[in-house]
Amino acid sequence: MGKKICRWLRTIFTPWNNNGSLGNEKPRRTLALVLSLCLFALSGCGGGDAKKEKIYYFTHNGKAVFGSLIQKEFNSIAQEHGQPVEYFDAQKNSDKQIAQIEDAVQHGAKRIILLAVDEQKIVPTVEKALDAGVEIVAVNRHVRTDKICGVYSDEYGAGEMQAEYMARNLPLGAHVFYLQGPADQISSKLRWEGFRDHCLAKRPDLQLMESRDGNYSREEARKITEEWMRDYTQIDAIVSANDEMALGALAALKEKRRSRSCMISGIDATDAALQAIADGEMRQTIKQDAQRQAQGAYQLIEALAQGETRKENLNIPLIPITKENLSLFLNKK
Repeated sequence: MGKKICRWLRTIFTPWNNNGSLGNEKPRRTLALVLSLCLFALSGCGGGDAKKEKIYYFTHNGKAVFGSLIQKEFNSIAQEHGQPVEYFDAQKNSDKQIAQIEDAVQHGAKRIILLAVDEQKIVPTVEKALDAGVEIVAVNRHVRTDKICGVYSDEYGAGEMQAEYMARNLPLGAHVFYLQGPADQISSKLRWEGFRDHCLAKRPDLQLMESRDGNYSREEARKITEEWMRDYTQIDAIVSANDEMALGALAALKEKRRSRSCMISGIDATDAALQAIADGEMRQTIKQDAQRQAQGAYQLIEALAQGETRKENLNIPLIPITKENLSLFLNKK
């Protein structure tokens, strides 16, 4: 646009006096018109983007695989819209995240995307920011207040989908083990309840041998599975509240050559989990859809910034993935 304006100006200025003087009154009026049009064009071709309020994006853990996918997608969307974003990683430290948000608000932050470390402990900080006029949208990880909106998946439904698969495919009297997420997180609680209500309650022949908190961590899940293999000779299924723990369990089982006899299910549909299904090492994962969560978060924060009243939460549909429909998702993120 700038080059076109410059060429336009040169064509208008060409007839003027060689010494650069304006000459008669007509060129003066022409110059005023040209400058006015230039200012109008510039104000309509990017001037608005320069005024966009920065978004402050706070994540619970920059190393979390699914959280990183959401951030990557959000960053792509922001770049497409010329939206400035500043990112903060709490590194699983709730106090650090609270300090990061308080400092950002103190320095004028008005728009926040939040993946909370601790869904309860963060509430006073969130409500204080709201009182200061900050717009906040939570993503993926719940915040225990009804004063903000968020973008989530149906956590109970994810557990239900795992339950339905296991209930259909496990043999009579199978020994089942469950890897939970952190006990203080709503997502972990609901995923477990969905699995319990729709598998264990409907298949009383199945035996839940142990349920342990793997903290959504691949390494912790691996250590737990190693302990299970020492204590139990029969492990028919390991149902995990996320893919990272499922992959940790798989690694431990493979090391002892016991993976082929065990059905493994996870949640998130990460690339590694999809590949494990392709290789016949995992049976199922549940796609949360990082891209749609990021899109929803961007839409909500934009709507709030434009003065719309607080919206309802957005629930992103889940998709169960097994070898039967894997081709629709593998390497297509």
